[in-house]
Amino acid sequence: MSLRGTKTQENLWAAFAGESQTRNKYSFFAEIAKQEGHENIAAVFEVISTQEREHAKTIFSFLDSLKDTQSNLKLSAYSEHYEGDTMYKEFERVARQEGFDEIAEFFARVAKIEIEHENIFLSLLHKLDENK
Repeated sequence: MSLRGTKTQENLWAAFAGESQTRNKYSFFAEIAKQEGHENIAAVFEVISTQEREHAKTIFSFLDSLKDTQSNLKLSAYSEHYEGDTMYKEFERVARQEGFDEIAEFFARVAKIEIEHENIFLSLLHKLDENK
């Protein structure tokens, strides 16, 4: 049975986003707890962050999104291109329009980095193809 176009697929993508964001938040919170000398609290955040990662991985596998390395490199290059060439440029434009110049500059820097990431993935893909 295919998930394509179902509410379950939509829910899985939402769950994946939520688990991924929560994992990052808990990692950030662990860093703060460590800086404040709360090693025991940091350890709890780290353990739960790891569990959130496992939830996200399982959800991602339900979405049939874990592929071979060649496919993963292609998808990653495509995603980085979109982020660097379209998404962050639009975010920069909106931030500037709304007067958030510091945030706009951040988006502009990230856009350039995403294109660098795209090029790294494409280079790896090319090397992988050469070795076949």
